Amino acid sequence: MLLCSALDLARAVAHFYAVQTYADRLPFGALGEVIVAEIDMRLFAAKAGTNMTFPAGSVIFNEGDTGNCMYVVQSGVVEMLIHDRVIDVCGPNEAIGFMSVIDGAPRTSTARVREAAELSIIDQRKFRFMIDEVPNFATYIMGAMAHRIRGMGKAI
Repeated sequence: MLLCSALDLARAVAHFYAVQTYADRLPFGALGEVIVAEIDMRLFAAKAGTNMTFPAGSVIFNEGDTGNCMYVVQSGVVEMLIHDRVIDVCGPNEAIGFMSVIDGAPRTSTARVREAAELSIIDQRKFRFMIDEVPNFATYIMGAMAHRIRGMGKAI
């Protein structure tokens, strides 16, 4: 497993602090929200985590599995399923598997690759660091969680 160097992680954190500082100077309203919403976590995740490729049809994790990491989709398409029913389709810059990292409970869904995908894997230790040290990452995860919960509500 490849680990990023402390220097790579420090550079990525500095980059996102710079983006956050810029966004903080904007007046509240649509422009500030759009800039924060469009932050691309792929570069940060690629430097902080380990990247793996999965062919179409692969299962990344199964509903009920223990979850000790989350993933950021770098490229490709991943389907999220509950009881073999697709509840969400995730593409580049979307996070999956984060709820188990937050609460330690088993996975609530299965992640299956629809189109060959590259994912960055963020382990629990790096996830906690990123939540504490990178304000945009926490906002990114909250947005992903809200999106997933709303999608589950629509799928029911």
